[in-house]
Amino acid sequence: MKNEDRYTVYNAQLDQFVTVARLDDADMDTIFDGIKERVSKKDYQITDYIRYIACTCVHDTLELMKANEGADIMESLFDNVLDVYPCFSVDNAMRVLNISTEEEKKSNKATSYTLKEIEALSKRIKRKLIGQDQAVDEVIKAVKLVNSGLEDSLSLFFIGPTGVGKTELARLLSEEYLGSKKKLLKINCGEYTGAHEYSKLIGSPPGYIGHGEKGILTEKSDESNEWVILFDEIEKAHPKFYSLLLNLLDEGSVTDSRGGVCDFSKSIILFTSNVGIHENVGRAHLGFGVSDSDYDSARTDIVKAYKDKFSPEFRNRLDGLVHFNQLTEKDASKIAKIQLSKLPVYQSNKLVNYVISNSFSREYGARNIQRFIKNNISVKIADKILSGQKDVKFKALFNKNSFLDVSA
Repeated sequence: MKNEDRYTVYNAQLDQFVTVARLDDADMDTIFDGIKERVSKKDYQITDYIRYIACTCVHDTLELMKANEGADIMESLFDNVLDVYPCFSVDNAMRVLNISTEEEKKSNKATSYTLKEIEALSKRIKRKLIGQDQAVDEVIKAVKLVNSGLEDSLSLFFIGPTGVGKTELARLLSEEYLGSKKKLLKINCGEYTGAHEYSKLIGSPPGYIGHGEKGILTEKSDESNEWVILFDEIEKAHPKFYSLLLNLLDEGSVTDSRGGVCDFSKSIILFTSNVGIHENVGRAHLGFGVSDSDYDSARTDIVKAYKDKFSPEFRNRLDGLVHFNQLTEKDASKIAKIQLSKLPVYQSNKLVNYVISNSFSREYGARNIQRFIKNNISVKIADKILSGQKDVKFKALFNKNSFLDVSA
């Protein structure tokens, strides 16, 4: 697997020894291929599967065993892998091995979580999404309803300032809940401002150029009925676009231009919006000593803007409205540390403070931090790497609290 395709999670109990890597479908197939013969001979043993997980997922296994004085750690290793990757289970392994047709593959829900696994899912997402614990809790409530069988589908409306994690939460759901970042279908609603542009999703109607060609939703439904579908900045779409979505929210399906039914009955449907934010957040109040309004104080006005913008028919089909907080300077510091940890640079308080003092903005959120690190630190490290200094961890150099350069 390519490095950019790896999604690594550190186990809290064994993080000094073990790194568990997120696997994609191809990697899982490799594991299952190794035990197919035993399964076919009815000679399948749980220890076989545990050992395949240990060999394929866990690095530094020998060091771990030495630290435990050679004790048999396979069972605990398996339990710890499950903590960070609940999709790993004997049931799921057998399901993949026994699927015989594409239709059966589509009809089986890959994610079926227990309460313990959902709680572990929540913790993993909160470690990655800084400052939005309440939003994550709201999403997890809906996930519990779906996994308990009390609800069939999930549709949520994310509202909050730009750069605070709305899109990031959708990405984490695709990776952590559905098991692959490829399970995220992001639709930029700024590309659907015209009345006719909905045809990109379901194909052109009869008599129009392109009729007979598949739309985006048709193509994706042919692959699977299980996605995280993100309609980003939904307020920018043409009103006719909302009408198309009503049946998708109601029945989990939509009819394309050729009369075919696009099934998304197992999908998570999400909307993001900044509606009401620019008009109400940061607005100056009259009077001395009165600060500008923040998101919390403007929430009532924002909800009113949301209701004014979207029809009752649309709002009534959503499972919930999820508010995202403005980021604090403390949140920004944590985000900076996460971003810097991805670079071969020694992380110091001085470096983190430099990043925050030059990039933190309540208006632009985390994106401004990422942009600043990329333009002022990553580029300089890239120069060093391209000059031949590979596999080196660099130090950030400062002069009078100003970042100057990096050195080995």
